[in-house]
Amino acid sequence: MVSFAPDEAQLDRARIITAARHDPAHASFDILRTRLLQALRERGWTRVAITSPTKGCGKTFTAANLAVSLSRQENCRTILMDLDMRQPSLHKVFGQTGVGPVGDLLRGKTGPEGHLRRFASNTFHAGRNIAFGFNDTQEHYAAELLADPRTAVALDTLEARLKPDVLLFDLPPALYSDDVIAFRPCFDAVLLVIGGGLTTEKEIRDTERRLGADTPLLGMVLNRAEDTDERRYTY
Repeated sequence: MVSFAPDEAQLDRARIITAARHDPAHASFDILRTRLLQALRERGWTRVAITSPTKGCGKTFTAANLAVSLSRQENCRTILMDLDMRQPSLHKVFGQTGVGPVGDLLRGKTGPEGHLRRFASNTFHAGRNIAFGFNDTQEHYAAELLADPRTAVALDTLEARLKPDVLLFDLPPALYSDDVIAFRPCFDAVLLVIGGGLTTEKEIRDTERRLGADTPLLGMVLNRAEDTDERRYTY
């Protein structure tokens, strides 16, 4: 598996506040991490879809910060995959280039060890027990790929080989496409990111209806980082 040394200045620019932890709001992600782990262990779950009703709510921001926070748990192996294949951006957050298409991993053309990247030694003490499934290629038929049986097989293979305790999926906004519901058989529960001052109550209700009553909602993260000076999160 390829290792990369994360650039702390780049992470600061991308607002990954759980890296250097200068911003006191990083503690909110530590709380989210602990509650998430407790909920997963109580239910025997590992796979969490992270989505939002619409764009601009900060789902990738939340996924990346949560992943870095999880990396500091020595007994927790975490994988974060960019499955927003319509607008992939996670690799940019971490300053990575030439990461290749995650679609090749999902189709079984590339093995997990050949595609995933992990942290090398770094200045902010993030653990090496985290891996990232970056993506730099748009998929024109993203929902079809997420529903493809090969995707389920690829994820089962990944889990069998790497044995992650937490597998996070950064997915597209739920109301913009059918990607999340197409991927439903492949995850255990949803973490919904709400944009403070952006997301309406109707959009939340519409998202819950679209996900369906049989899709467990682990919690909602209220992200107000986009429009206010103070960052607040609830779970």
